[in-house]
Parts: sequence; C-alpha cells; structure tokens
Amino acid sequence: MEKLTAAAAREDFENMVKAVTEGTKVYEIESAEDSAVLISYKEYESLQETVKLLSIPGFRESLQTSLQQIKANETYSLDEVLGDIG
Repeated sequence: MEKLTAAAAREDFENMVKAVTEGTKVYEIESAEDSAVLISYKEYESLQETVKLLSIPGFRESLQTSLQQIKANETYSLDEVLGDIG
C-alpha cells in the first residue's frame, strides 16, 4: 500500500484511480486529521462479500473444517456424490 498526502493525491488522482481499477494497487491517503484508503470498486465489493459471509454463524468454522478435509483428501468427486442421475 502506497501512502500519500491528500495534497499529493489531489495532484495525481486520475492516475491513481486508473492504477487501482487496472490492477491491485491500493493507496492510503493521509490528511492532517486521519487517513482514507483508495481501492477499486471490485475490491470493495469483494471485501463486503467476505464480511457478509464471515458474519454467518458457524461459517468460519465450517470453512476451516472443509479446508482441513481437502488437505486430508477426505473429499468426494462429483460423480461419487451424484452417481448415475441421468
């Protein structure tokens, strides 16, 4: 994450927006009182979705269990799950 002052961000704002939307660039923009972060809208949506998923009771634990099962090769193929449905 690149840190910039608010004055520097004002001077190069168009290029900054282009950099965050075309890649994974992130900027921290500091003012005298506080700071803000500039990220792409796509990255913002992704973060919001992650927050929603992690707020579901038991989701995190279920995800961790699933990841452990994958590592331990305790999974089934789609054919094993669905069998001869067609």
